[in-house]
Amino acid sequence: MKTVFTSFILLATLRSFAVLGTEEKPVKSIVEEVTVYLSGAEIHRSGNTTLNPGTSYLVFENLSPYIDKNSIQVTGKGKFTILSVVHRINYLNEKEKPLEIKVLEDSLESLNMKLNFQTGLEGVYKNEESMILSNQSIGNKDVGVDAVDLEEVANFFRRRLTDIQQKRMDAQALKKKLSEDIVKINKQLQEMNSIRNKSTGEIVVGVSVKEKTPAIFNINYFVGNAGWAPFYDLRAEDVKNPVELNYRAKVFQSTGVNWDNVKITLSTLNPTRSGTKPVMYPWTLQLSLPAPVYRDAMQTKAAYGQKAAMPQAMAMEVQEMDKAETTADFTTVSQNQLSAEFKIGIPYTIPSDGQKHDVTIGNHSLPVTFIHFSVPKLDKDAFLLAKVTGWEDYKILSGEANIYFGGTYVGKSFINTKTTNDTLDFSFGRDNSVVITREKIKDFTNKKWIGTNKKETFAFEISVRNTNQNPVEITIEDQVPISPGKEIEVELDESSSAEYNAESGKLLWTMPLRSGETKKVRLIYSVKYPKDKIIYNF
Repeated sequence: MKTVFTSFILLATLRSFAVLGTEEKPVKSIVEEVTVYLSGAEIHRSGNTTLNPGTSYLVFENLSPYIDKNSIQVTGKGKFTILSVVHRINYLNEKEKPLEIKVLEDSLESLNMKLNFQTGLEGVYKNEESMILSNQSIGNKDVGVDAVDLEEVANFFRRRLTDIQQKRMDAQALKKKLSEDIVKINKQLQEMNSIRNKSTGEIVVGVSVKEKTPAIFNINYFVGNAGWAPFYDLRAEDVKNPVELNYRAKVFQSTGVNWDNVKITLSTLNPTRSGTKPVMYPWTLQLSLPAPVYRDAMQTKAAYGQKAAMPQAMAMEVQEMDKAETTADFTTVSQNQLSAEFKIGIPYTIPSDGQKHDVTIGNHSLPVTFIHFSVPKLDKDAFLLAKVTGWEDYKILSGEANIYFGGTYVGKSFINTKTTNDTLDFSFGRDNSVVITREKIKDFTNKKWIGTNKKETFAFEISVRNTNQNPVEITIEDQVPISPGKEIEVELDESSSAEYNAESGKLLWTMPLRSGETKKVRLIYSVKYPKDKIIYNF
Protein backbone atom coordinates (compact mmCIF):
# COMPACT_ATOMS: atom_id res chain seq x y z
CA MET A 1 0.00 0.00 0.00
CA LYS A 2 2.87 2.34 0.80
CA THR A 3 4.44 1.69 -2.62
CA VAL A 4 1.17 2.47 -4.42
CA PHE A 5 0.74 5.70 -2.47
CA THR A 6 4.32 6.76 -3.25
CA SER A 7 3.83 6.10 -6.98
CA PHE A 8 0.65 8.16 -6.92
CA ILE A 9 2.45 11.08 -5.32
CA LEU A 10 5.28 10.83 -7.90
CA LEU A 11 2.91 10.88 -10.84
CA ALA A 12 0.92 13.75 -9.38
CA THR A 13 4.12 15.72 -8.96
CA LEU A 14 5.25 15.06 -12.52
CA ARG A 15 1.86 16.10 -13.85
CA SER A 16 2.19 19.48 -12.16
CA PHE A 17 4.17 22.33 -13.58
CA ALA A 18 6.99 23.35 -11.31
CA VAL A 19 5.87 26.96 -10.96
CA LEU A 20 4.05 27.78 -7.78
CA GLY A 21 2.51 24.34 -7.80
CA THR A 22 0.06 25.29 -10.60
CA GLU A 23 -1.62 22.28 -12.15
CA GLU A 24 -1.44 21.66 -15.88
CA LYS A 25 -4.39 21.42 -18.24
CA PRO A 26 -4.12 19.02 -21.19
CA VAL A 27 -5.20 20.49 -24.55
CA LYS A 28 -5.85 18.42 -27.66
CA SER A 29 -4.46 19.63 -30.96
CA ILE A 30 -4.50 18.34 -34.52
CA VAL A 31 -2.06 18.55 -37.43
CA GLU A 32 -3.68 20.78 -40.05
CA GLU A 33 -0.82 21.42 -42.47
CA VAL A 34 2.70 20.14 -43.03
CA THR A 35 5.49 21.74 -45.03
CA VAL A 36 7.82 18.93 -46.02
CA TYR A 37 11.41 19.87 -46.84
CA LEU A 38 14.01 17.74 -48.59
CA SER A 39 15.08 16.90 -45.05
CA GLY A 40 12.73 17.54 -42.15
CA ALA A 41 9.26 19.07 -41.95
CA GLU A 42 7.45 22.03 -40.40
CA ILE A 43 4.31 21.02 -38.54
CA HIS A 44 1.32 23.36 -38.23
CA ARG A 45 -1.04 22.42 -35.38
CA SER A 46 -4.12 24.01 -33.93
CA GLY A 47 -6.09 23.51 -30.74
CA ASN A 48 -8.75 25.30 -28.72
CA THR A 49 -9.89 25.40 -25.11
CA THR A 50 -11.58 27.60 -22.54
CA LEU A 51 -9.36 29.55 -20.13
CA ASN A 52 -10.32 30.37 -16.55
CA PRO A 53 -9.22 33.57 -14.81
CA GLY A 54 -5.67 33.58 -13.50
CA THR A 55 -2.52 31.83 -14.66
CA SER A 56 -2.80 28.50 -16.45
CA TYR A 57 -0.30 26.06 -17.95
CA LEU A 58 -1.62 24.30 -21.01
CA VAL A 59 -0.03 21.03 -22.12
CA PHE A 60 -0.21 20.13 -25.81
CA GLU A 61 0.35 16.38 -25.63
CA ASN A 62 1.25 13.47 -27.91
CA LEU A 63 3.59 15.43 -30.14
CA SER A 64 6.66 14.13 -31.91
CA PRO A 65 9.67 13.48 -29.66
CA TYR A 66 11.93 14.84 -32.45
CA ILE A 67 10.88 18.49 -32.22
CA ASP A 68 13.59 21.11 -32.60
CA LYS A 69 12.83 23.17 -29.50
CA ASN A 70 14.44 26.27 -31.04
CA SER A 71 11.88 26.24 -33.86
CA ILE A 72 8.71 26.30 -31.70
CA GLN A 73 6.32 29.19 -32.39
CA VAL A 74 3.03 29.60 -30.51
CA THR A 75 0.39 32.19 -31.40
CA GLY A 76 -3.14 32.56 -30.12
CA LYS A 77 -6.51 34.22 -30.65
CA GLY A 78 -8.48 35.43 -27.62
CA LYS A 79 -8.30 37.75 -24.61
CA PHE A 80 -5.24 36.27 -22.92
CA THR A 81 -1.49 36.77 -22.67
CA ILE A 82 1.10 34.09 -23.49
CA LEU A 83 3.66 34.09 -20.67
CA SER A 84 5.99 31.23 -21.58
CA VAL A 85 6.58 28.31 -23.95
CA VAL A 86 8.44 25.22 -22.71
CA HIS A 87 9.27 22.02 -24.59
CA ARG A 88 9.78 18.68 -22.83
CA ILE A 89 9.77 14.92 -23.37
CA ASN A 90 7.22 12.71 -21.62
CA TYR A 91 8.43 9.18 -20.87
CA LEU A 92 5.49 8.17 -18.67
CA ASN A 93 2.24 8.81 -20.51
CA GLU A 94 0.91 5.73 -22.20
CA LYS A 95 -0.83 6.41 -25.48
CA GLU A 96 -4.41 5.30 -25.93
CA LYS A 97 -4.56 1.79 -27.32
CA PRO A 98 -5.42 1.97 -31.05
CA LEU A 99 -8.26 -0.07 -32.54
CA GLU A 100 -5.78 -2.12 -34.58
CA ILE A 101 -4.08 -3.34 -31.39
CA LYS A 102 -7.42 -4.16 -29.75
CA VAL A 103 -8.45 -6.23 -32.79
CA LEU A 104 -5.13 -8.11 -32.75
CA GLU A 105 -5.43 -8.80 -29.02
CA ASP A 106 -8.95 -10.20 -29.52
CA SER A 107 -7.69 -12.39 -32.35
CA LEU A 108 -4.82 -13.60 -30.18
CA GLU A 109 -7.19 -14.55 -27.37
CA SER A 110 -9.44 -16.48 -29.79
CA LEU A 111 -6.46 -18.34 -31.28
CA ASN A 112 -5.17 -19.32 -27.84
CA MET A 113 -8.61 -20.73 -26.93
CA LYS A 114 -8.68 -22.78 -30.15
CA LEU A 115 -5.16 -24.02 -29.50
CA ASN A 116 -6.07 -25.13 -25.97
CA PHE A 117 -9.17 -26.92 -27.28
CA GLN A 118 -7.15 -28.81 -29.91
CA THR A 119 -4.57 -29.76 -27.28
CA GLY A 120 -7.32 -31.21 -25.07
CA LEU A 121 -8.94 -32.97 -28.01
CA GLU A 122 -5.64 -34.57 -28.97
CA GLY A 123 -5.37 -35.89 -25.37
CA VAL A 124 -8.83 -37.44 -25.64
CA TYR A 125 -7.88 -39.29 -28.83
CA LYS A 126 -4.64 -40.48 -27.24
CA ASN A 127 -6.48 -41.86 -24.19
CA GLU A 128 -9.05 -43.61 -26.40
CA GLU A 129 -6.25 -45.22 -28.41
CA SER A 130 -4.57 -46.46 -25.22
CA MET A 131 -7.85 -47.91 -23.94
CA ILE A 132 -8.45 -49.84 -27.15
CA LEU A 133 -4.92 -51.19 -27.29
CA SER A 134 -5.11 -52.35 -23.66
CA ASN A 135 -8.36 -54.31 -24.24
CA GLN A 136 -7.51 -56.39 -27.31
CA SER A 137 -8.29 -59.80 -25.68
CA ILE A 138 -11.18 -61.66 -27.32
CA GLY A 139 -13.15 -64.29 -25.41
CA ASN A 140 -11.39 -66.31 -22.70
CA LYS A 141 -9.18 -69.33 -22.33
CA ASP A 142 -12.15 -71.70 -22.06
CA VAL A 143 -14.35 -70.30 -24.85
CA GLY A 144 -12.95 -70.06 -28.33
CA VAL A 145 -13.83 -67.45 -31.00
CA ASP A 146 -14.94 -68.46 -34.41
CA ALA A 147 -13.47 -66.94 -37.57
CA VAL A 148 -16.43 -64.65 -38.32
CA ASP A 149 -16.39 -63.02 -34.90
CA LEU A 150 -12.64 -62.66 -35.06
CA GLU A 151 -12.85 -60.90 -38.41
CA GLU A 152 -15.51 -58.48 -37.17
CA VAL A 153 -13.49 -57.63 -34.08
CA ALA A 154 -10.33 -57.14 -36.12
CA ASN A 155 -12.15 -54.87 -38.55
CA PHE A 156 -13.56 -52.83 -35.67
CA PHE A 157 -10.09 -52.33 -34.11
CA ARG A 158 -8.57 -51.41 -37.49
CA ARG A 159 -11.29 -48.88 -38.40
CA ARG A 160 -11.35 -47.27 -35.00
CA LEU A 161 -7.57 -47.02 -34.62
CA THR A 162 -7.25 -45.63 -38.16
CA ASP A 163 -9.96 -43.04 -37.43
CA ILE A 164 -8.30 -42.02 -34.16
CA GLN A 165 -4.89 -41.71 -35.83
CA GLN A 166 -6.32 -39.49 -38.60
CA LYS A 167 -8.07 -37.24 -36.07
CA ARG A 168 -4.87 -36.94 -34.02
CA MET A 169 -2.94 -35.94 -37.15
CA ASP A 170 -5.63 -33.36 -38.04
CA ALA A 171 -5.49 -31.94 -34.51
CA GLN A 172 -1.67 -31.72 -34.65
CA ALA A 173 -1.78 -29.95 -38.05
CA LEU A 174 -4.36 -27.46 -36.77
CA LYS A 175 -2.26 -26.86 -33.62
CA LYS A 176 0.78 -26.14 -35.79
CA LYS A 177 -1.18 -23.63 -37.91
CA LEU A 178 -2.65 -21.94 -34.81
CA SER A 179 0.81 -21.72 -33.19
CA GLU A 180 2.27 -20.09 -36.31
CA ASP A 181 -0.56 -17.53 -36.41
CA ILE A 182 -0.07 -16.79 -32.69
CA VAL A 183 3.66 -16.16 -33.26
CA LYS A 184 2.91 -13.76 -36.13
CA ILE A 185 0.32 -11.79 -34.15
CA ASN A 186 2.63 -11.59 -31.12
CA LYS A 187 5.42 -10.18 -33.31
CA GLN A 188 3.04 -7.63 -34.84
CA LEU A 189 1.74 -6.62 -31.41
CA GLN A 190 5.28 -6.30 -30.09
CA GLU A 191 6.20 -3.96 -32.92
CA MET A 192 3.02 -1.86 -32.62
CA ASN A 193 3.30 -1.61 -28.84
CA SER A 194 6.95 -0.60 -29.07
CA ILE A 195 5.91 2.31 -31.28
CA ARG A 196 2.95 3.18 -29.07
CA ASN A 197 4.98 3.16 -25.88
CA LYS A 198 7.73 5.42 -27.20
CA SER A 199 8.28 8.77 -25.55
CA THR A 200 6.28 11.73 -26.78
CA GLY A 201 6.94 15.42 -27.06
CA GLU A 202 4.98 18.05 -25.16
CA ILE A 203 4.74 21.83 -25.36
CA VAL A 204 3.69 23.63 -22.19
CA VAL A 205 2.25 27.11 -22.72
CA GLY A 206 1.82 29.47 -19.77
CA VAL A 207 -1.07 31.97 -20.15
CA SER A 208 -2.59 34.77 -18.07
CA VAL A 209 -6.34 35.51 -18.21
CA LYS A 210 -8.43 38.19 -16.50
CA GLU A 211 -11.79 36.57 -17.16
CA LYS A 212 -13.09 33.28 -18.54
CA THR A 213 -12.57 33.24 -22.29
CA PRO A 214 -12.35 30.89 -25.27
CA ALA A 215 -8.89 30.52 -26.80
CA ILE A 216 -7.49 29.26 -30.09
CA PHE A 217 -3.81 28.26 -30.38
CA ASN A 218 -1.62 27.78 -33.44
CA ILE A 219 1.64 25.91 -32.93
CA ASN A 220 4.42 25.63 -35.51
CA TYR A 221 7.66 23.67 -35.12
CA PHE A 222 10.34 21.91 -37.12
CA VAL A 223 10.75 18.16 -36.75
CA GLY A 224 13.31 15.70 -38.10
CA ASN A 225 12.81 12.14 -39.38
CA ALA A 226 10.89 13.33 -42.44
CA GLY A 227 11.48 14.52 -45.98
CA TRP A 228 10.77 13.96 -49.66
CA ALA A 229 12.64 13.07 -52.82
CA PRO A 230 11.66 13.79 -56.43
CA PHE A 231 10.77 11.01 -58.83
CA TYR A 232 9.69 11.17 -62.46
CA ASP A 233 7.88 9.30 -65.20
CA LEU A 234 9.07 10.27 -68.69
CA ARG A 235 6.82 9.15 -71.57
CA ALA A 236 7.44 9.58 -75.29
CA GLU A 237 5.24 8.06 -77.99
CA ASP A 238 7.80 8.77 -80.73
CA VAL A 239 10.57 11.24 -81.65
CA LYS A 240 8.12 13.65 -83.31
CA ASN A 241 5.98 14.56 -80.29
CA PRO A 242 6.64 16.26 -76.91
CA VAL A 243 7.71 14.26 -73.87
CA GLU A 244 5.20 13.91 -71.05
CA LEU A 245 6.76 14.49 -67.65
CA ASN A 246 4.97 13.21 -64.55
CA TYR A 247 6.55 14.96 -61.56
CA ARG A 248 6.11 12.96 -58.33
CA ALA A 249 7.37 13.10 -54.76
CA LYS A 250 8.30 10.23 -52.47
CA VAL A 251 7.22 11.54 -49.04
CA PHE A 252 8.36 9.74 -45.89
CA GLN A 253 8.19 10.36 -42.16
CA SER A 254 8.83 8.51 -38.91
CA THR A 255 8.14 11.35 -36.50
CA GLY A 256 6.03 9.20 -34.18
CA VAL A 257 2.81 10.99 -35.16
CA ASN A 258 0.63 10.14 -38.17
CA TRP A 259 -0.32 12.94 -40.56
CA ASP A 260 -3.99 12.19 -41.07
CA ASN A 261 -5.81 13.99 -43.88
CA VAL A 262 -3.57 17.07 -43.80
CA LYS A 263 -2.61 19.71 -46.34
CA ILE A 264 0.85 19.01 -47.77
CA THR A 265 3.31 21.60 -49.07
CA LEU A 266 6.56 20.35 -50.61
CA SER A 267 9.52 22.72 -50.38
CA THR A 268 12.85 22.47 -52.20
CA LEU A 269 14.61 23.92 -49.14
CA ASN A 270 16.83 21.81 -46.86
CA PRO A 271 16.91 23.50 -43.43
CA THR A 272 19.27 20.85 -42.03
CA ARG A 273 22.13 22.16 -44.20
CA SER A 274 24.21 24.93 -42.76
CA GLY A 275 23.39 28.42 -43.96
CA THR A 276 26.75 29.85 -42.87
CA LYS A 277 28.84 31.16 -45.76
CA PRO A 278 32.21 29.39 -46.24
CA VAL A 279 35.47 31.12 -45.32
CA MET A 280 38.60 30.56 -47.44
CA TYR A 281 41.90 30.53 -45.53
CA PRO A 282 45.42 31.03 -46.97
CA TRP A 283 46.73 28.05 -48.99
CA THR A 284 50.37 27.42 -48.17
CA LEU A 285 52.34 24.95 -50.29
CA GLN A 286 54.81 22.54 -48.69
CA LEU A 287 57.42 20.30 -50.28
CA SER A 288 57.92 16.63 -49.52
CA LEU A 289 59.52 13.58 -51.11
CA PRO A 290 57.33 11.98 -53.76
CA ALA A 291 55.72 8.69 -52.84
CA PRO A 292 55.90 5.73 -55.24
CA VAL A 293 52.95 5.51 -57.56
CA TYR A 294 51.45 2.17 -58.54
CA ARG A 295 48.89 2.15 -61.28
CA ASP A 296 46.80 -0.57 -62.82
CA ALA A 297 47.76 -1.16 -66.43
CA MET A 298 44.34 -2.50 -67.24
CA GLN A 299 41.65 -0.13 -68.43
CA THR A 300 38.13 -0.62 -67.18
CA LYS A 301 35.14 -0.14 -69.38
CA ALA A 302 32.09 1.70 -68.13
CA ALA A 303 28.74 -0.04 -68.30
CA TYR A 304 25.67 1.91 -69.22
CA GLY A 305 22.39 0.58 -67.80
CA GLN A 306 20.48 -2.47 -68.94
CA LYS A 307 20.24 -3.16 -72.61
CA ALA A 308 16.79 -2.62 -74.00
CA ALA A 309 15.66 -2.42 -77.60
CA MET A 310 13.85 0.77 -78.57
CA PRO A 311 10.30 -0.25 -79.31
CA GLN A 312 8.37 1.11 -82.27
CA ALA A 313 5.17 3.01 -81.56
CA MET A 314 2.11 0.91 -82.32
CA ALA A 315 -1.21 2.33 -83.44
CA MET A 316 -4.06 1.40 -81.11
CA GLU A 317 -7.73 2.25 -81.26
CA VAL A 318 -9.02 3.30 -77.84
CA GLN A 319 -12.38 4.51 -76.74
CA GLU A 320 -12.30 8.21 -75.91
CA MET A 321 -12.92 8.79 -72.23
CA ASP A 322 -12.51 11.69 -69.85
CA LYS A 323 -9.05 11.77 -68.33
CA ALA A 324 -9.02 11.06 -64.60
CA GLU A 325 -7.92 13.92 -62.38
CA THR A 326 -4.80 13.64 -60.21
CA THR A 327 -3.35 15.78 -57.46
CA ALA A 328 -1.40 17.55 -60.21
CA ASP A 329 -4.67 19.30 -61.17
CA PHE A 330 -4.84 20.79 -57.65
CA THR A 331 -1.19 21.74 -57.14
CA THR A 332 -0.07 25.37 -56.87
CA VAL A 333 3.57 26.28 -57.47
CA SER A 334 5.16 29.31 -55.82
CA GLN A 335 8.72 30.62 -56.09
CA ASN A 336 10.78 32.85 -53.84
CA GLN A 337 14.42 33.89 -53.76
CA LEU A 338 15.63 30.71 -52.06
CA SER A 339 13.23 27.90 -52.94
CA ALA A 340 10.16 26.65 -54.75
CA GLU A 341 7.04 25.33 -53.05
CA PHE A 342 4.40 22.94 -54.31
CA LYS A 343 1.08 23.31 -52.48
CA ILE A 344 -0.94 20.11 -52.87
CA GLY A 345 -4.63 21.04 -52.96
CA ILE A 346 -5.92 17.61 -51.91
CA PRO A 347 -5.36 16.42 -48.30
CA TYR A 348 -3.05 13.45 -47.82
CA THR A 349 -2.50 10.88 -45.09
CA ILE A 350 1.15 10.03 -44.43
CA PRO A 351 1.58 7.47 -41.62
CA SER A 352 4.63 7.48 -39.36
CA ASP A 353 6.05 4.28 -40.83
CA GLY A 354 9.21 5.46 -42.59
CA GLN A 355 7.84 4.20 -45.92
CA LYS A 356 7.84 6.27 -49.12
CA HIS A 357 4.38 7.47 -50.17
CA ASP A 358 3.62 8.84 -53.64
CA VAL A 359 2.38 12.41 -54.03
CA THR A 360 1.85 13.74 -57.55
CA ILE A 361 3.21 17.26 -58.04
CA GLY A 362 2.48 18.02 -61.67
CA ASN A 363 2.19 16.85 -65.27
CA HIS A 364 4.05 18.75 -68.00
CA SER A 365 4.31 18.45 -71.76
CA LEU A 366 7.93 19.24 -72.66
CA PRO A 367 8.95 20.36 -76.15
CA VAL A 368 12.15 18.41 -76.87
CA THR A 369 14.70 17.74 -79.56
CA PHE A 370 15.66 14.09 -79.95
CA ILE A 371 19.24 13.16 -80.81
CA HIS A 372 21.36 10.03 -80.58
CA PHE A 373 24.57 9.86 -78.58
CA SER A 374 27.33 7.28 -78.33
CA VAL A 375 30.77 6.79 -76.78
CA PRO A 376 31.92 3.72 -78.79
CA LYS A 377 35.24 3.54 -76.92
CA LEU A 378 33.23 2.55 -73.83
CA ASP A 379 29.92 1.27 -75.19
CA LYS A 380 29.08 0.67 -78.87
CA ASP A 381 25.33 1.19 -78.42
CA ALA A 382 23.60 4.43 -79.34
CA PHE A 383 21.49 6.19 -76.71
CA LEU A 384 18.37 8.19 -77.52
CA LEU A 385 18.47 11.59 -75.77
CA ALA A 386 15.73 14.19 -75.41
CA LYS A 387 17.14 17.72 -75.10
CA VAL A 388 14.96 20.10 -73.11
CA THR A 389 15.39 23.88 -72.95
CA GLY A 390 13.74 26.07 -70.35
CA TRP A 391 13.65 23.20 -67.89
CA GLU A 392 14.17 25.60 -64.98
CA ASP A 393 10.55 26.75 -65.35
CA TYR A 394 9.34 23.36 -64.14
CA LYS A 395 11.33 23.45 -60.84
CA ILE A 396 12.87 20.08 -61.64
CA LEU A 397 15.31 18.59 -59.11
CA SER A 398 17.84 15.80 -59.61
CA GLY A 399 16.25 12.39 -59.22
CA GLU A 400 15.45 8.99 -60.69
CA ALA A 401 13.04 8.54 -63.57
CA ASN A 402 11.03 5.71 -65.12
CA ILE A 403 11.40 5.81 -68.91
CA TYR A 404 8.59 4.83 -71.32
CA PHE A 405 8.81 4.91 -75.11
CA GLY A 406 5.98 3.98 -77.43
CA GLY A 407 3.90 2.82 -74.46
CA THR A 408 6.59 0.35 -73.34
CA TYR A 409 8.69 0.54 -70.19
CA VAL A 410 12.33 0.97 -71.26
CA GLY A 411 14.12 1.21 -67.91
CA LYS A 412 15.35 3.70 -65.35
CA SER A 413 17.43 6.81 -65.84
CA PHE A 414 18.67 9.70 -63.73
CA ILE A 415 17.87 13.37 -64.25
CA ASN A 416 20.86 15.50 -63.27
CA THR A 417 19.95 19.16 -62.89
CA LYS A 418 23.29 20.15 -61.32
CA THR A 419 24.54 21.61 -64.56
CA THR A 420 25.25 25.07 -65.90
CA ASN A 421 24.01 24.16 -69.37
CA ASP A 422 20.84 25.67 -70.79
CA THR A 423 19.83 22.25 -72.10
CA LEU A 424 18.88 19.27 -69.94
CA ASP A 425 19.32 15.77 -71.38
CA PHE A 426 16.85 12.96 -70.70
CA SER A 427 18.10 9.51 -71.67
CA PHE A 428 15.48 7.19 -73.18
CA GLY A 429 17.82 4.23 -73.25
CA ARG A 430 19.51 2.29 -76.06
CA ASP A 431 18.42 2.37 -79.69
CA ASN A 432 19.66 -0.72 -81.50
CA SER A 433 18.48 0.64 -84.86
CA VAL A 434 21.70 2.70 -84.96
CA VAL A 435 24.68 0.35 -85.40
CA ILE A 436 28.14 1.58 -84.37
CA THR A 437 31.58 -0.03 -84.65
CA ARG A 438 35.02 1.19 -83.56
CA GLU A 439 37.90 -0.75 -85.09
CA LYS A 440 41.65 -0.30 -84.88
CA ILE A 441 43.29 0.47 -88.25
CA LYS A 442 46.34 -1.79 -88.25
CA ASP A 443 48.06 -0.07 -91.22
CA PHE A 444 48.41 3.16 -89.27
CA THR A 445 49.10 1.69 -85.84
CA ASN A 446 52.83 1.35 -85.21
CA LYS A 447 55.82 1.99 -82.93
CA LYS A 448 58.96 3.99 -83.79
CA TRP A 449 62.17 4.85 -81.95
CA ILE A 450 63.38 8.39 -82.51
CA GLY A 451 66.67 8.98 -80.73
CA THR A 452 66.03 8.59 -77.02
CA ASN A 453 62.25 8.62 -77.48
CA LYS A 454 59.59 6.11 -78.45
CA LYS A 455 56.68 7.17 -80.64
CA GLU A 456 53.48 5.14 -80.78
CA THR A 457 50.72 5.86 -83.28
CA PHE A 458 47.12 4.73 -82.81
CA ALA A 459 44.42 4.78 -85.48
CA PHE A 460 40.72 3.98 -85.22
CA GLU A 461 37.80 4.03 -87.62
CA ILE A 462 34.30 4.64 -86.31
CA SER A 463 31.41 3.49 -88.51
CA VAL A 464 27.79 4.54 -87.91
CA ARG A 465 24.82 3.05 -89.80
CA ASN A 466 21.16 4.10 -89.47
CA THR A 467 18.82 1.12 -89.96
CA ASN A 468 15.82 3.12 -88.76
CA GLN A 469 13.10 4.10 -91.22
CA ASN A 470 13.47 7.72 -90.15
CA PRO A 471 16.50 10.01 -90.38
CA VAL A 472 18.49 10.58 -87.18
CA GLU A 473 21.13 12.93 -85.85
CA ILE A 474 23.89 11.42 -83.74
CA THR A 475 26.77 12.80 -81.68
CA ILE A 476 29.84 10.56 -81.34
CA GLU A 477 32.28 11.17 -78.49
CA ASP A 478 35.86 9.89 -78.26
CA GLN A 479 39.12 11.07 -76.77
CA VAL A 480 42.88 11.31 -76.98
CA PRO A 481 45.16 11.25 -73.92
CA ILE A 482 46.36 14.45 -72.25
CA SER A 483 50.04 15.12 -71.66
CA PRO A 484 50.97 15.81 -68.03
CA GLY A 485 54.28 17.49 -68.91
CA LYS A 486 57.09 17.98 -71.45
CA GLU A 487 58.32 14.39 -71.27
CA ILE A 488 55.14 13.11 -72.95
CA GLU A 489 54.02 14.63 -76.24
CA VAL A 490 50.54 13.94 -77.65
CA GLU A 491 49.75 14.88 -81.23
CA LEU A 492 46.36 14.65 -82.95
CA ASP A 493 47.16 13.55 -86.51
CA GLU A 494 43.64 13.12 -87.94
CA SER A 495 40.15 13.68 -86.55
CA SER A 496 37.83 13.93 -89.60
CA SER A 497 36.89 17.51 -88.68
CA ALA A 498 35.81 16.64 -85.15
CA GLU A 499 35.21 19.33 -82.53
CA TYR A 500 38.33 19.04 -80.37
CA ASN A 501 38.82 20.23 -76.78
CA ALA A 502 42.58 20.23 -76.08
CA GLU A 503 42.13 20.67 -72.33
CA SER A 504 39.93 17.58 -71.86
CA GLY A 505 41.12 15.60 -74.85
CA LYS A 506 37.52 14.99 -76.00
CA LEU A 507 36.42 14.89 -79.63
CA LEU A 508 32.84 15.28 -80.86
CA TRP A 509 31.34 14.40 -84.23
CA THR A 510 27.76 15.45 -84.92
CA MET A 511 26.32 13.99 -88.10
CA PRO A 512 22.88 13.55 -89.71
CA LEU A 513 22.07 10.12 -91.10
CA ARG A 514 19.38 9.28 -93.61
CA SER A 515 17.56 5.97 -93.38
CA GLY A 516 19.99 3.22 -94.42
CA GLU A 517 22.97 5.64 -94.61
CA THR A 518 26.44 4.78 -93.26
CA LYS A 519 29.13 7.31 -92.32
CA LYS A 520 32.73 6.76 -91.19
CA VAL A 521 35.22 8.95 -89.33
CA ARG A 522 38.87 8.43 -88.44
CA LEU A 523 40.82 9.17 -85.29
CA ILE A 524 44.63 9.01 -85.46
CA TYR A 525 46.95 10.24 -82.74
CA SER A 526 50.53 9.66 -81.62
CA VAL A 527 52.28 9.67 -78.26
CA LYS A 528 56.01 10.30 -77.87
CA TYR A 529 57.84 9.62 -74.60
CA PRO A 530 61.32 8.51 -73.34
CA LYS A 531 62.01 4.94 -74.47
CA ASP A 532 63.48 4.01 -71.09
CA LYS A 533 60.17 4.75 -69.32
CA ILE A 534 56.75 3.21 -69.19
CA ILE A 535 53.36 4.91 -69.25
CA TYR A 536 51.38 2.87 -66.78
CA ASN A 537 47.82 3.92 -67.74
CA PHE A 538 48.39 3.75 -71.49
